[in-house]
Amino acid sequence: MENLVNRLEKKGWSKKEIIKAVGIIRNAKQSKGKDIIFIEKRIYWILLAIIIAANFAISVALMPILMSLKGIFLYLVIITFGIVFGLLFELVIRSIEHLEKRHHQLLAVLIPLIALANAFVISKISNNLSNTLQLKNFQNPILISVIYAASFVLPYIIYRFVLKIEYYAKE
Repeated sequence: MENLVNRLEKKGWSKKEIIKAVGIIRNAKQSKGKDIIFIEKRIYWILLAIIIAANFAISVALMPILMSLKGIFLYLVIITFGIVFGLLFELVIRSIEHLEKRHHQLLAVLIPLIALANAFVISKISNNLSNTLQLKNFQNPILISVIYAASFVLPYIIYRFVLKIEYYAKE
């Protein structure tokens, strides 16, 4: 709540308005039903599973691109995919209000590692498939996975460290 109070003070709210708003929020949190509390506790893990599945799907969608493009065009497409899906991930995480700092820290480490691993595995599979089809368009799996993972976390880094937006609950 301290974070909320500071933000409201910066926006010019009076002390009376802030106390009333904080009271309303506290009452709402205390009067949540058991079903809502159950869902809130599990939404983090459900979200994590969805993000892992989405990262895998994105990596699979990159296979034809890995097999057909080379050089700068390939890297631009990978960077675009990474930034777009990283931004979607960032928006989803930011919209879940009850996540605490530890949740964000775990996601900030785990999701890029998963993106890195997925991109690496898919680029290896793509290279094997290119070899089987005799396309002779081989990619460096480490470079591909690092570029994808770095561009995937770029929106998070910008929001968190450049713009310095802290949107997790501090309680």
